[in-house]
Amino acid sequence: MSSLTPAPVNRRTFNRSLAATAFGGLAALLGGSQPHAAQTLAPTRPVGPLVPDPAGILDLPEGWRYTVISRMGDAMDDGHVVADKADGMGCFAIAPGKVALVRNHELGATEAARGSFANRPVDRTFDRWQGGRALPGGTSTLVYNLQTGQVEAQYASLAGTIRNCAGGITPWGTWLSCEENVSRAGRDLSQDHGWVFEVPATARGLVDPVPLKGLGRFN
Repeated sequence: MSSLTPAPVNRRTFNRSLAATAFGGLAALLGGSQPHAAQTLAPTRPVGPLVPDPAGILDLPEGWRYTVISRMGDAMDDGHVVADKADGMGCFAIAPGKVALVRNHELGATEAARGSFANRPVDRTFDRWQGGRALPGGTSTLVYNLQTGQVEAQYASLAGTIRNCAGGITPWGTWLSCEENVSRAGRDLSQDHGWVFEVPATARGLVDPVPLKGLGRFN
């Protein structure tokens, strides 16, 4: 009997498998079928050159448009503000005509001024800088109404982590948020870092920040 040696798992292969799961689920959602039954899209025509955006935000082809629905510093429903450095994110259908966007914020331990918690303390946090303020990394969640084109709610959903960069959507409707930092507990930090945290798309505020240590540590 021959034996099989498992292939080594690194950050890239792990995230590739998460992406496959996420896009498979999206195909099922849009097509009303199982992921494996998604149809091949028809070839598309060239859309033309990009037209410079007078606002300097996003250049698009002629006839295309975008809408800004959230900016750094916007006041959120929980009294905090939208953090900087949005990174990996996942979009979830949570009700008819409504989606939740769970966003990573890739903020380092010393970037409190760019985070959500600089001027308002939080109790539910994974770690604190030198025992004081919550670390600024984490996630925020935005609820968007597809019918009205309006943001219905925004709030912080994970606090006290460092440089939340990559992530992925689970089949059961949660976002896996991955730290990109492997600092150890010491003078400035009380926890080891580099973990994956799970944030339900339907959470209406800060979740309990429980590291999924069985998934290893990332950088």
